[in-house]
Amino acid sequence: MMRLATLTVVLLTTLLTACSGGFKFQPLLNKVLIMPSSDFGPENIAAPLLGAGGDGTPVVVHYGQPQHVLAAKYPQHRYVSVVPALKHLNRSIKQLPADATHAELRARLIGTRSRLMDFYNTRRVAFNSVPPFVGRGFMSRQAMMPVIGTTR
Repeated sequence: MMRLATLTVVLLTTLLTACSGGFKFQPLLNKVLIMPSSDFGPENIAAPLLGAGGDGTPVVVHYGQPQHVLAAKYPQHRYVSVVPALKHLNRSIKQLPADATHAELRARLIGTRSRLMDFYNTRRVAFNSVPPFVGRGFMSRQAMMPVIGTTR
């Protein structure tokens, strides 16, 4: 019986170390998405989000990192958090006239919004996939990090 328990422990140990060899831990908060400022539309549309004179400057979309950390890592860039960027894009798409002259700009803004939604959902899905603690003090993880309502 003792031999079987020892064999089980050795087998589990080798199995776990063999499976975790290719695993690389990647913190989600440190991930950023670098995009050209033209993806947010012309300067008159992007100015409320990126500021004036931001045309041609790369934009770093992040999950809420401090400004000094981003400035040290990505100098000469504009910085915007993913949630305000999504809200700004939703507002810009809604306010854009639905005619043929604005069709290309609308398609570009919708494409940018889709990229940002995928970026946002990587963290949201990872956050929601952690099993919650069920009990009297249970709080839904969806309530802590809700979905941003958009249509794709």
